[in-house]
Amino acid sequence: MSRSLVFALYGLLVLIWSSTWVGIKIGLEDCPPLLGAGVRFSLAGLVLLALAAVQRRPLRTDWLLAAVLALAPFAFAYGLVYWGEQYVPSGLAAVLFGILPLYTAVLGSVLLHDEPLRAPLLLGVLIGIGGLSLAFLESVELGSAEKAALGASALALAPLGAAVGSIAQKRRAAELDAVVLNGWAMLVGGLLLLPVSALAEDWGDFAWTAESVGSIAYLALFGSAIAFVTLTVLLRHISALAVGFLAMLLPFGALIFGAVLYDESITLRAVGGAALVATGLLIAQWSRRARTQPAPAAA
Repeated sequence: MSRSLVFALYGLLVLIWSSTWVGIKIGLEDCPPLLGAGVRFSLAGLVLLALAAVQRRPLRTDWLLAAVLALAPFAFAYGLVYWGEQYVPSGLAAVLFGILPLYTAVLGSVLLHDEPLRAPLLLGVLIGIGGLSLAFLESVELGSAEKAALGASALALAPLGAAVGSIAQKRRAAELDAVVLNGWAMLVGGLLLLPVSALAEDWGDFAWTAESVGSIAYLALFGSAIAFVTLTVLLRHISALAVGFLAMLLPFGALIFGAVLYDESITLRAVGGAALVATGLLIAQWSRRARTQPAPAAA
């Protein structure tokens, strides 16, 4: 794949995933969170598998990897994202989720032998945590202290599942059909969320409005089917950590989308939190580049 195409796909993911935060927020007005997440991924999975069947692609895949993706990013991470966004503005939710690359770096140091955890990376982690703390405090002050704190905690924990998914794909997905793999993973992940929703939520709270249906359709087709297949393809050409650095850009786009489409305020503390998270990620990326550069030749 050419470098220009890699950059184009990377930019596409930044645009789509900057907008999904406010898309989730709009959908939550008329749909319980876990129900919305379950329907989103079930629908996306069915669309991808139907596309694969029409194109006569083999529907076999790496079932262990599909199970990991169903559980970690789709059921666990997005279940927490949807639940947490009930109590946290969409822009701040993206800032909290911005810790993703640091989770990826820490897990990679354990699971990938060529990615040791070194001092600059630890510094980046600490700076990123400072940014999360600012966003956390802003979230608590904007809503009910107890619920906002729980929501912010859920959003800060959610990227752990996404990091597990990226590392698992980097290790096992190189030769797999990205459409089929994501189709099964999303379908199973969505179906795992639906019974949890049935036990914990009142489906009678769902309202068939343009906002709820439009949110689910947009998030299923663009935020899931297109975006996650693109993610799997990108992971074949760049590192899991480089993909994770998408989260460095998403908070700024999400803050703008939230302000324009949902009338959310952009506060200095929110921007400061996003900037600190981005700074921490840049330091972590610098440390990674420094240790991968070849040593100078002996004189």
